[in-house]
Amino acid sequence: MTTKRILGLLIVCALGGLVGCGDDDTGTGTDSGMSGTDSSMPGDDGSTPGEDSSTPGDDGSTPTTADVRLTCTGTAPTATGECVTMAPTPPAAAGCPALSARTEVMVSADITADTTWSCDNLYILTAPIYVSAVLTVQPGTVVEGSAGANALVVTTSGRLEAEGTATDPIVFTSNNAENNRAPGDWGGVVLLGTAPINVPGGTNNIEGLDPGESRGQYGGTDASHDCGTLKYVRIEWAGFLFGEDNELNGLTIGGCGSDTVLDFVQVHGGLDDGIEFFGGTANLTHAVITSVGDDNLDTDQGYSGKVQFLIAQQDGRGDRTIEADNLEDNENVTPRSTPQIWNATFVGASGAEQQAFRLRRGTAASINNAIVTGFGMQQCARIDGTASVEQAISGDLEITSTMMMECKDMEWVRFTADEGDTTAPDDALQTAWCEANYFGVDPMLPADATNLDAPDFMPPAGSP
Repeated sequence: MTTKRILGLLIVCALGGLVGCGDDDTGTGTDSGMSGTDSSMPGDDGSTPGEDSSTPGDDGSTPTTADVRLTCTGTAPTATGECVTMAPTPPAAAGCPALSARTEVMVSADITADTTWSCDNLYILTAPIYVSAVLTVQPGTVVEGSAGANALVVTTSGRLEAEGTATDPIVFTSNNAENNRAPGDWGGVVLLGTAPINVPGGTNNIEGLDPGESRGQYGGTDASHDCGTLKYVRIEWAGFLFGEDNELNGLTIGGCGSDTVLDFVQVHGGLDDGIEFFGGTANLTHAVITSVGDDNLDTDQGYSGKVQFLIAQQDGRGDRTIEADNLEDNENVTPRSTPQIWNATFVGASGAEQQAFRLRRGTAASINNAIVTGFGMQQCARIDGTASVEQAISGDLEITSTMMMECKDMEWVRFTADEGDTTAPDDALQTAWCEANYFGVDPMLPADATNLDAPDFMPPAGSP
């Protein structure tokens, strides 16, 4: 069994190494062409089941809804530059005992006083655990969640200080036997803070928990609220489903502020999203999100943080590598969601009905210096709904310096207004988007970039 570790994942030019994800929990250029409205293409799905994916005008009539698809025909330049992977010197190992030699500690009570968990023990969550004090988790510690909605929930009055090392990461995983673990085995990790969110009243109860549970509340006015530290942490086999649109993710982050540290984080095998930000200003760096059931990264409710050095890999179950919303019930409410994503690699499952990006419901966004490949059944990016198309027109939603390869019918980006609305990017904006990116350029990722067990994202010498 291959030991999974996040080893020196410092990615430059959005590329880096990744250790395979098994089932053990050892803790030890410029393209100047562009296309306009195309009513001959069948309507993309890109939707969740039950949504109407038809596109007005596909019968040859004049469309009453703006639907612009960029194919950006032409010759793209050869991208230049050097990609370098640097690995920090690993700190000394923590000297943790073998997993079989650790003392099992059943955790059934909430944490109301400052507590430290060490790698001498194996901690098993037998209930949803609410943390209202400081929980410190030492390097190499393994925490297992038993079956059901047994999540570790850090409330607005608590803090999680989980700082592992490259050689001794902290692992949150399933309590099921190795080789018998599956997505949704347990609830996952939830961090809640008092940073701004854009729901009415400024506070909300996090989805996936009992709506009547006051300790599940998040949101406020403290943009710097510190939810703690997750560093060299792996979360796997999580994401409990309570009901439709009410589920826990691998890592759920509600209203956490800019003092929160999320660095060298891996989420694998989640039932729903890998990581979802509900508002707040927390930043995420050096993240690997693989084999999730819905979206690798999801942002909404006014999230305005930054994400840098990200790898998102889909298997056949997933939906999108990024889904970004503002607010479903009020698409133009402020503070508007404005995620910034830099230096990222997005790999689809090729034969699956997936999109790389779906940016909708009024979100703004900035995605830069990325690689997108393996989404041959859909457009790579869909700007969905009038409110988000307007953000693109204003320049507050952009994709730049990004290589896109293997998108459906070479439709790199699709702008779709609300039904009956004709809002659309003009020719100048379409040309600008084409010229700002490298469409049809092969990033030359290794074949193992789609390998689910031992992926490799490092391109060979001479790649763009």
